[in-house]
Amino acid sequence: MNYNNFQQQLLTEMQKMNARLAAIESASQIILANQQTANERAEQHENALKELLTSVEALMASGASKSTAGKKNISNKHPDLKPIIQPIFFELCGIDHKVRGERTELLAQIPPLENGEAYETVDGVKEWRPRWAAKIDDKVNTLYIAEVIDRVWDNETTPEMKDDDYKRSVITTMTKSYWRNLSQQISILVSAEKVEKLTNKQTNSRRRGRRQTVTNHRRGAIPDFEKSYECEGSVALIDTDYGSDYVSYEEGELSTDSAERRKDQNQGKGSRKVVGLEWRSLNYIAFLRVLDEIHRHRKSGGDNKGVETNAQEGTAGPPSKRRKVTKPKDLHKTTFDARPSKMSSRLPKSGKSTVLFNTMVNAAWLEAHKEVKVVEGMEWLKDFRKSIREEDLAAEDKKYLDKLEEWNADEEDNGN
Repeated sequence: MNYNNFQQQLLTEMQKMNARLAAIESASQIILANQQTANERAEQHENALKELLTSVEALMASGASKSTAGKKNISNKHPDLKPIIQPIFFELCGIDHKVRGERTELLAQIPPLENGEAYETVDGVKEWRPRWAAKIDDKVNTLYIAEVIDRVWDNETTPEMKDDDYKRSVITTMTKSYWRNLSQQISILVSAEKVEKLTNKQTNSRRRGRRQTVTNHRRGAIPDFEKSYECEGSVALIDTDYGSDYVSYEEGELSTDSAERRKDQNQGKGSRKVVGLEWRSLNYIAFLRVLDEIHRHRKSGGDNKGVETNAQEGTAGPPSKRRKVTKPKDLHKTTFDARPSKMSSRLPKSGKSTVLFNTMVNAAWLEAHKEVKVVEGMEWLKDFRKSIREEDLAAEDKKYLDKLEEWNADEEDNGN
């Protein structure tokens, strides 16, 4: 092969190579253009997706806001339901809903039950123990809220509801809304320093409620009492704050001494223990016990009408009045007295400023408490115990008064 042919062949191969390189470059340009187009479209799709997601989120947020606003304002749309639903929250927990100033604080101090139950039975009544620190869908809270809803739905004593109010869905929404409101308040109120104080307040409130019931019964017995004993104005001696405490207890916590006294006084489980007051005179206590006996007769259908008879034939002066009493077989007490040594030192402070007569107060106690102011009067009470007829006093009360008289005498002999 001569030099010229070689040179011509080399030139031809170089031209072919250049043509191939040009083709490759052209193909690369096309691929690059397609890639750029694909990237642009991908970016467009991504932006469109972001816009769509933003719209969806905005729509969901708007819906949630409307839903929340609706729940917050539902109580304003159903104002007649509020005074029906709210008191039940407190009543189920054993709190008087009328104590408005402190009822939420009292609710905050009721601890959940350690056994995980939703309620406990106290004096035959269920007292609920919700878990305010837990979520609303907690098992105990779910049962508690369901009980509130059922009480509202089934309560026939409430005023007739409007059609818009008497819907289970509306009652449920309002009940849950108020639960959340209370839960938030309680989370702020809970404080270790207040636990003991508020627990004592709750206990005292219960005991005062029981004293109030007994006081009302005694006031109802006054007309029969005054007709029988020919006296007037005895209602002035009656005051809730001058009454004994009626104490409930857990059976396992009852002392051996109290259990024996309960048995000796023919009482069983569930009977309340009566704790008297140190300051009261024997005659005043006897007066109260006679009123209790009259009330028991009235309640059981006994005859308490006064009838006039001549106590002594041929004597001058008006005939004395005596009560003809028929004692039904089921007439009995449902309480037992604590020992006189266990009497309460609670002072005679009346919330209604009821007059404290000197004959109501134990003379020895009054001598030791000269700061207590008394008023002279009600002299018939001074020796009242001597005038009590046998049928006017329960046998257990008579025994208690005898024991109390002995205890008072021993205390005076010992200089107490």
